[in-house]
Amino acid sequence: MARLASLQPAIVVPIPVTANTMVTRGFNQVTGWLSDGENSGWLKTKHQTKAVPQSQKKRQARLLTPQPFELTGAGPDLTAKTVVLVDDVYTTGRTIRHAADLILENGAKSVIGLTLAR
Repeated sequence: MARLASLQPAIVVPIPVTANTMVTRGFNQVTGWLSDGENSGWLKTKHQTKAVPQSQKKRQARLLTPQPFELTGAGPDLTAKTVVLVDDVYTTGRTIRHAADLILENGAKSVIGLTLAR
């Protein structure tokens, strides 16, 4: 995670997984990489009953995916902060863009996406 340290973010946020993913997989692989992710549930996935996983969608369907995230009131003050979003795989960038849009709308100065694989 040398790249993460070199970015010197004010806040590091792992992209959350859905409740279904947690049941199926049992863990969020992104939080496993981070020893100090600061997302304690304030960025979360919206409850979706029959959501199709991004990995099973074609590019166009991924790009049309509606905002899957929401912020809870328990989050940090994002005002004028640099936030790094960490995810496992970058395919179309839609997941990180959705999370970044929400974080920027809530006052962050900038958002940087960092992924393990592309």
